[in-house]
Amino acid sequence: MKKLSLYIFLVLTWCNVGFADAISEYEMAGAKLKISILEIMTEEQVVENLHSRDWGDEKYLIIKYVPDASKYQNLEFDEYYLTIDSSDENLPIVAVTAIEWFKTDFDACIKKQNQYANKYEKIFKIKKEVLPIQDFSDKYGPGSKWRPIIFERPNFQTIKSDTASVLCYHYGTSPENDLFGDDNLKINILTREYADSITVK
Repeated sequence: MKKLSLYIFLVLTWCNVGFADAISEYEMAGAKLKISILEIMTEEQVVENLHSRDWGDEKYLIIKYVPDASKYQNLEFDEYYLTIDSSDENLPIVAVTAIEWFKTDFDACIKKQNQYANKYEKIFKIKKEVLPIQDFSDKYGPGSKWRPIIFERPNFQTIKSDTASVLCYHYGTSPENDLFGDDNLKINILTREYADSITVK
């Protein structure tokens, strides 16, 4: 009986570790959470491609990442961004973001969003949470809206697991809107610490 109990404990422990690591270990064009950005970019490239500082905490720097197409073939997205913790001398990656542009075609964005969400649900082994389309007119002008799909483990607050999201944005129908024509799908892979420090955009 003791052997059986030990076996069950070990199996459950292995499963929990596997599930918890699914997002953490997910790699996108060589980038994944918690590795040093210097493993995939040189210091010069990091400096040259500094995009911005995070508005919520200036220790987080957002770097534009251009994967080597000869090394990473079949790249799925138009742009990639890495967020790093500049307060840590190792410059660990705390977020990996990939973007695909859809001009003004929100329906096409939603269709692709569903495809990616179904794909990640299998990879992460976490049930996706599909939230309703939400109006964003107050922030991005008339007709603007977005839809988030989130991947969170049920006990993420206790185990502090990393998180992921697949988001679709539509910036209205008025050419006067600065973001008009920039509808996009955004994939975010985030460490728990970074996710807790921001509102996912």
